[in-house]
Amino acid sequence: MSPEEATIETLRRWSQALLWLSIILPTLGALAAGARYYVERYEKQLSSQITTAAIQQARQDASIAREKTAPRRLSAEQRAAMTPILSQLKGQPVAFACRLMDGESCDYATELAKFFLDTGCAVPEPIKTSLNDFPGFLVITTHGKVDPEIVQVLASAFGAAGIPTRIDAIQESSLSPWYQDVVHIIVGRKAP
Repeated sequence: MSPEEATIETLRRWSQALLWLSIILPTLGALAAGARYYVERYEKQLSSQITTAAIQQARQDASIAREKTAPRRLSAEQRAAMTPILSQLKGQPVAFACRLMDGESCDYATELAKFFLDTGCAVPEPIKTSLNDFPGFLVITTHGKVDPEIVQVLASAFGAAGIPTRIDAIQESSLSPWYQDVVHIIVGRKAP
């Protein structure tokens, strides 16, 4: 083969190689673009799932925080659980007291007092001068001569409603005024 033929053959081979490169490179580019599309799509799905999970966690945390800071209220279920038990106390006097300068415990004591009044108990005006600090529970106490059965019925009613309650004697000077010969329910501050 002459030098001219060798040069022509080399050019022909280079031409074929360039032809193949012109076919392969765009194909590789298309494959790369397709792969990039699917990778980005998967990344967006993962990002969306992570964002959704973070939003759900934030909502759950906010709900828990609201529950912790929300004032106590009697639920319909609690009312339904206590009503048949409290029917045994129709006409019986039951007094309520709350912490001095504690709006939340006084609101809860007032709500309880109204509920007891609605079930037929004789409920005097709530006492709002208690110096007692019973975090998260109620104390059932007596002043004067009181039928011990009333105390047990009250404890049973609060137990049925899932309201933390204790039966205890408290200092006379920690509450004023007292209603004579009456069971007193002292509402403590909300549990932290």
